[in-house]
Amino acid sequence: MIKLQFSYNKEMMFFLVKAKEVYYTDRKWNAWIRCLPPPKDFLLTIQKSRNRLPASLAELFEYTDEELKQYAEAGTEDQIADIIVKDARGKGLRLISRLSDEGDRAVS
Repeated sequence: MIKLQFSYNKEMMFFLVKAKEVYYTDRKWNAWIRCLPPPKDFLLTIQKSRNRLPASLAELFEYTDEELKQYAEAGTEDQIADIIVKDARGKGLRLISRLSDEGDRAVS
């Protein structure tokens, strides 16, 4: 299990990689929501939140076919976490910490 913490516009975002599934939470969401493999109603839930959850959050979870293929080909939790970090940085998020069951890993 790997836990990733990011910062985006002064908001903290958390990702959890567990058994090739990725979960997301933040201070507004208050619960772990599976975002990979993509759930059917995740983006709809954001849209129906009446702006309690920002629309920019939905943009972070729109996946291209290439991204989904890359995720499916990843063999380990570490590889999935590396993909998340790379994609998050590309979308403007800043990695704060990366923790795993094996111990802490330096943030680059």
